[in-house]
Amino acid sequence: MLISVVVPVYNEEQFLRACLDAVFGQDEPVHEVIVVDNGSSDGTLRVLDEYAGRVTLLSEPRRGVQHARNRGFDAAGGDVIGRIDADTRLGPGWSRAVRETFAEPAVQAATGPVAYYDVVLAGLIDGGDALFRRVWGGRELDWLLGANMAIRATAWRRVRPALCDDAGVHEDIDLGIHLHAAGEATVFAAGMRAGTSARRIANRFTDYRRYVLMTEQTYRRHPGRPHAYARAWLTARAQFLLFPLLRLVYALAQPRPLAALRGGGRKNPMLPGR
Repeated sequence: MLISVVVPVYNEEQFLRACLDAVFGQDEPVHEVIVVDNGSSDGTLRVLDEYAGRVTLLSEPRRGVQHARNRGFDAAGGDVIGRIDADTRLGPGWSRAVRETFAEPAVQAATGPVAYYDVVLAGLIDGGDALFRRVWGGRELDWLLGANMAIRATAWRRVRPALCDDAGVHEDIDLGIHLHAAGEATVFAAGMRAGTSARRIANRFTDYRRYVLMTEQTYRRHPGRPHAYARAWLTARAQFLLFPLLRLVYALAQPRPLAALRGGGRKNPMLPGR
């Protein structure tokens, strides 16, 4: 089983080395690593120069992670395509877990757990996040987590024409919805472990709220699943209530906590202006 890993990037100079080093540090090497640059203006491309010959670098001029993801997935040559974020740090057994998960022929896509590596009280936060994902779970999922997921190349090609690419829709959840609608089994694979950053919580509440509300907007965009919409609505309100606490545990883990509390985290990667 050949596994490709696709990493969409936009101004990720700070995180990209750790991300790629974790991919290349897998116990079972992956087939290829594809990085899709979405118009970076920082030192992202200089970082990628350090991985020349090991990383396939593509460029996607249309701004938005949905376009960058599509570019990378369409170019991937593996039997299974992994998709992670630039701030993802894969556990060393991730590729082995992907292989074992997709050894079951019925599995067409999978998503795994994430742990936040840049917060205090990480165990408590990770446990709460895992609880939300169990509530969102079931035998077969209708969602994927873009920071840690994989899909069969054949399943990608089957659903690719139906996918939404408009701003305001979470591309990973949209992919999960279309897979579910097509009868393609998506599972939660506990062995596909990865770390991720909680940096989005550093955004001001108005920006964070806009991002979180995109989940229910994505389900609203696909009518016929009222229980999924209700689930997204309830989860979003819980996130809003927890926002002050989440922002505090993130800020306290940063070298300059007061600066972190003033905002300026990750912008919305779906929108053309980022």
